Amino acid sequence: MSRSSETEILAEAERALRGLKDFQRETVDYVFERLFFPDGSGRFLVADEVGLGKTMIAKGVIAKTVQHLRGRVDRLDVVYICSNADIARQNVSRLKLEGEHVTLASRLTLLPKAAQRLKDSPSRVNFISFTPATSFDLGGGLGHVEERLLLHAMLSELWGLGTSATAMNVLQGGVDSERFRERVRNTRLADFDPTGDSTRYFAKELDKRAAEARARGEPDLRTRFDELRQAYSTSRSQPDVATSRLRSRLVGELRSALASSCVATLEPDLVVLDEFQRFSHLLDGQDEASELARALFDFEGVRTLLLSATPYKMYTTASEAGGEDHYQDFARTLRFLERKLAGADDIDKLFQQYRQGLMALGDAERRSELEAVRWKLEDRLRRVMVRTERLASTPDRNGMLKAVPSSSAKLTRDDALGYLALQKVARLCDHHDTLEYWKSTPYALSYMDEGYKLKRTLLERSEDGQARFELARALTAPGNLRLPWAAIERYAEIDLGNARMRELVEQTLGRGAHRLLWLQPSLAYYRLRGPWAEPGASDVAKRLVFSSWRFAPRAIAALLSYEAERRMYGREERDGYSSERRRRRGASLRFQVTDGRPTGMPILALLYPSVFLARACDPVRFAAESYRDGAPAEGLVELDEVLSAARMQLEVALRRLPSAPHEGRVDERWYWAAPLLLDRAIDPDTTEQWFERADLPELWMGTNDPEQAEHSWHAHVEAAREMLRGEGEPLGRRPDDLVDVLAEMAIAAPGVTLLRSMLRVLELRTDALTDTEGMRIRDAAAMAAWSFRALFNQPEFAEMLHREVAEPRDLPYWRAVLRYSVDGCLQAVLDEYAHVLRDHLGLHTGSAAERVHEIAENIAEALSLRTASLTTYDVEPSQGGRTVQQETHRMRCHFALRFGDEKSDDGQVATRADSVRKAFNSPFWPFVVATTSVGQEGLDFHAYCHAVVHWNLPGNPVDLEQREGRVHRYKGHAIRKNVARIHGLEALNAAATDVWEVMFEKARQARPKGSTDIVPYWVYPVDDGARIERHVLALPLSREFERAERLSRSLAIYRMAFGQPRQDDLINYLVETVDPQVLEDALAATRIDLSPFAAEAASPAAST
Repeated sequence: MSRSSETEILAEAERALRGLKDFQRETVDYVFERLFFPDGSGRFLVADEVGLGKTMIAKGVIAKTVQHLRGRVDRLDVVYICSNADIARQNVSRLKLEGEHVTLASRLTLLPKAAQRLKDSPSRVNFISFTPATSFDLGGGLGHVEERLLLHAMLSELWGLGTSATAMNVLQGGVDSERFRERVRNTRLADFDPTGDSTRYFAKELDKRAAEARARGEPDLRTRFDELRQAYSTSRSQPDVATSRLRSRLVGELRSALASSCVATLEPDLVVLDEFQRFSHLLDGQDEASELARALFDFEGVRTLLLSATPYKMYTTASEAGGEDHYQDFARTLRFLERKLAGADDIDKLFQQYRQGLMALGDAERRSELEAVRWKLEDRLRRVMVRTERLASTPDRNGMLKAVPSSSAKLTRDDALGYLALQKVARLCDHHDTLEYWKSTPYALSYMDEGYKLKRTLLERSEDGQARFELARALTAPGNLRLPWAAIERYAEIDLGNARMRELVEQTLGRGAHRLLWLQPSLAYYRLRGPWAEPGASDVAKRLVFSSWRFAPRAIAALLSYEAERRMYGREERDGYSSERRRRRGASLRFQVTDGRPTGMPILALLYPSVFLARACDPVRFAAESYRDGAPAEGLVELDEVLSAARMQLEVALRRLPSAPHEGRVDERWYWAAPLLLDRAIDPDTTEQWFERADLPELWMGTNDPEQAEHSWHAHVEAAREMLRGEGEPLGRRPDDLVDVLAEMAIAAPGVTLLRSMLRVLELRTDALTDTEGMRIRDAAAMAAWSFRALFNQPEFAEMLHREVAEPRDLPYWRAVLRYSVDGCLQAVLDEYAHVLRDHLGLHTGSAAERVHEIAENIAEALSLRTASLTTYDVEPSQGGRTVQQETHRMRCHFALRFGDEKSDDGQVATRADSVRKAFNSPFWPFVVATTSVGQEGLDFHAYCHAVVHWNLPGNPVDLEQREGRVHRYKGHAIRKNVARIHGLEALNAAATDVWEVMFEKARQARPKGSTDIVPYWVYPVDDGARIERHVLALPLSREFERAERLSRSLAIYRMAFGQPRQDDLINYLVETVDPQVLEDALAATRIDLSPFAAEAASPAAST
């Protein structure tokens, strides 16, 4: 390692450690000590509760490992293994240290292609990532073509294959023969293995396997390969199935041998297993894949760090594998971690003693014995694992959770008739009771696909004579059985068909959510107006809905979106619901050329990142000045004061521009020309340089393809250039309201607000925009601003905006957009969003331009989410009632979405699950996302959501906690609301560059003595403030009330059953036999605490 590279990587390691929160740093120090402790096992588990930053802890451990091993090894290899390649790509950028060489090889077998780069890495610190499914579980398959090309290159060297056509035929698999031969010619061993080390390791593994085969009296790999070459004598050979299987098996074994040799090539120093429970079978399995994984874990001198909030099945019932799953899973994980540590065998005895103590919990005299056993257990377990929980940071241990009672889930007569009708159809299909279907999904048959047995049977019997007649009569019975498509096509109000659906509509649309295109900012810079000032607007919150049934999220997304769209159109004349009619309405913010002149120039001004307007008219500065003059009686400054301050700045600035005639026709070009000319006045060189780039239209749109930039858009950009050059017709008389419009642009136009947000998140001033990197920052703001066109061009949004901005009635649409953005304090919305994205994406280091470009891309993706379209089914009897047929219809989804892949409204482009997640993690639509319980693992929806709706209750307390953990994470929405509520005005008064940094720092300084950084970043309760909301939409007199109460009580005590078999039996016993107050008092004394900072306060009894 060169001295300069070593210095850089060590400095980056120190920066990574300084960037940790205090409890994370304490965990890192503890974990590192245990990993490198001379008598330790070299394996350690960080099982922190979901959302507490295990990735950051892993980065800290990597940093300390770099510091510790510098000078002791020739190079340091960190291996990161994650079950999902997409998650790996996301986390690699967060985990790696600047200066590390990164190899993201999804397959271990492809490592030889990067081996030389690992050796030549200037810093001698390498970060290698791959997935287990494609690296260990090789099976007997042909694998990827890249693997087979690598095998051919290495076997050509070892077995002298040369240009043998038969050898290529064996290895080409399903690839076109000519294409494979071309790639063979381009895959040269000397290019990636010039020293031959990888090939030598592979040769040793082949020799080893050949000796083992001879010992068994079987042909070795070389012999079997030569036999197959005869069967594949030509590129078009089509051997029988048995021979094809022999080839697959042989290639699979060659891939396995290559993978084994790669472990030796790798020489791992630290292995990080992320969410390892998804491939935990590799820890102690007896198959070849497990042996290969253990060769990595057992490599001489390697340390293994495991990360998982649920490292083993946290809770099992008696019906699940005899109730032993949790205990056996836990014991297996513990055996892997402890290996052969001294005293590892007595853990079972301690857990037995702990269970006996719990069973006698009602006996106060035996409480001290239980505590002593708990101390011993904690001491033993902390040798190989730690777990920090946010719940310990609030006195009542509820972690800001609030159970919101169901208020309006009322049944109607049609609901009851709908159940009777559905039940009659089910009986005709020999189906069981449909009560859960009916409770979960309105118009069940319209949203149920053929994945449900009831639907399959219904369609089958609709072809059968007598059954068909009876089904036809049942389908025409009164009640909410099928969607009323005739009413939907007229945009008529329909019965939502379900008590839960009506309550969800009341909680969202009933509070005016359809009138808001973004949520209220957690900290507004002035008093909001328009729909954001209406009663109930402050209570509008995004909702994450969990259901047990696949068809429920479809119904929720479709019906909620339909009702939102219907309300947005209000009482205006409607063209109907079809997608074709919607497309005919067209976009309202259009760049058109009429009679050779661009007519959308004011829209360009909305999207233009004006440096002067960003600098001179910052609403945060205006608010701070107002507060210094005397705080308003009710907190926030009035919008009129902010606009007045902006007008004063602009009136002075406009005097610097060439004078305009005072008579003649008003020249509306001033609306878009003034921001450009003001920029030229303060910095002509930078302004002209930004505009004169040939690829500006593409950069503004966020595309590298000139063909994607419409000719009309090019014409608008060219018109702006001509204005700056002084070409064309001189400007005429200024509009009387020019200063008013420019003030609104300065406060809330997307281009200006995004430029300010980018500068704030970087903690830069507008002076930084003069160099090349500053130009790229401006580009990022422009690209993100362009995406606002997609938002405001939605036909229903345009209809609603015209109505919201009522005066004057003839206001152009671009002015309505601007007024709406001013009313909703778009600047505060984007400042908060940029801050959230910076933290979420881990963009604290790197070049300023690269960081804001990634932020801009995420904003653009969230705003550009296409309206999804999902299929509904109409099982319809004929008019005569003699036949039954199923027709399909499509319903638009935008306000609410199902988490998953969907067709877009044009039926072609898919709306991807990841795009849905990004949009939901923004302040913009969708405001509701519905998913099944299957979707709850690994999803983070905390950025703008703090309300979880349990459409159906889960079966155990751990699943309940996991669902709610999706919205309770670092700087989540509820946290930010509360921090802003207490410290917002103070931060505004300071006129800070990034008010969010100031607010959180003030909250940290004001936290209770002895708190960790969990407060205020993960937990920050405030009286009457925001909470993590638990909504259970229970029907009147239903069992859900009792189940919810029982789950809530079980949630408080399930941790007492940690490490125990038959957990539900134990919990039931405690709930039913121990006085609730005694149980509550005993929680603190009996709960096993594995946090590293608790180790310092452990009782001496633990060591006896």
